[in-house]
Amino acid sequence: MKKKILTLVLSMAMAGTILSGCGKETSNDPSMFENVTGSENENSSETTKETEEQSKSESEEPGSDTKSQEAPAATGDLYEDFKTGAAKAKFTKSGDRASYLTLSEVLKDGESYSISEIVGGLENNDSYGFKVNGDATYRTIDCGNDGEKELLYQQEFTAEEMGGEIFTLFMILKDMGGELKICYDQDMWSRSDVTINDDGTIYGSGSGGAALHVYDFAFVDAKGDYQFYYGSEENITPFGDFYYNVNGESKSISLEGLDTDHLIINTYYFEPEYEKRNDYVSYNMIDDNYNLVTKDEDYTDANEVYKRLTENGIKVYKNLEIANLLHDRAVEIGYPDTSDGEN
Repeated sequence: MKKKILTLVLSMAMAGTILSGCGKETSNDPSMFENVTGSENENSSETTKETEEQSKSESEEPGSDTKSQEAPAATGDLYEDFKTGAAKAKFTKSGDRASYLTLSEVLKDGESYSISEIVGGLENNDSYGFKVNGDATYRTIDCGNDGEKELLYQQEFTAEEMGGEIFTLFMILKDMGGELKICYDQDMWSRSDVTINDDGTIYGSGSGGAALHVYDFAFVDAKGDYQFYYGSEENITPFGDFYYNVNGESKSISLEGLDTDHLIINTYYFEPEYEKRNDYVSYNMIDDNYNLVTKDEDYTDANEVYKRLTENGIKVYKNLEIANLLHDRAVEIGYPDTSDGEN
């Protein structure tokens, strides 16, 4: 087993605990139509029609200003053309991870859209009253470290229906041999965070309160495919019932009577669809200062937590066993940090 990989995934498994439109105005002034009768009105209509046809003809001439505004000239650089609206990108549901700025609600899987169409769709989706806040930012990254650049897009929105809450949309786009693909999209707000690294690895975190933290790890590979690594929930000093999932089915057990003031329960899952997940359950004992004080005997019936969980049919995984599961998962999907020659 690669020692460096095992150290890496164990550190990742314990990371939470350690870090614990503008439009034209139309006048309604009746004076515009005064003294217009009979043949004068007919002549006026003919003149208007001729003017409209001439204007239409001019607007359709190649190189005209009107046409240039409606369709920016393509440069051949897909990333630059996407920024200006001269190129479109294909939406794929496989990498859609947004919770509020949900592209799947306004875009169709397999169809291509310009950046203005994507932003316009989100603004016209009346769920939260999203409005663009400032200019978009872009940077190039190298998913899979293969030397081929991808484009990372970032845009803030204000949710007017949520008291002006700021949301940020991220998208990774890849030139798939002359066609742009949206490989991944996710949003971030005050209760969640998203970090996208230069190698295409993605780290997300969120909070369901002071004691409940959620983490997930993923990446976009060199082929432009979104790969979910794993997700984790950390429940610090839990109380009441403990909820977990078995093959997508939610289950719970009571923690009443246990010393949960000195307990952290962690669950891990490998399914990107949260409602389909299968949880691997682990836990650690902590002191009054939240330092880990877990001992080997805490994974035996001598520990009331272990006894309660196992009596209810829950398999408890030790930290090293979790690290091994994460290592195997990383190797299976080709997570970038597994490329190590040390054995």
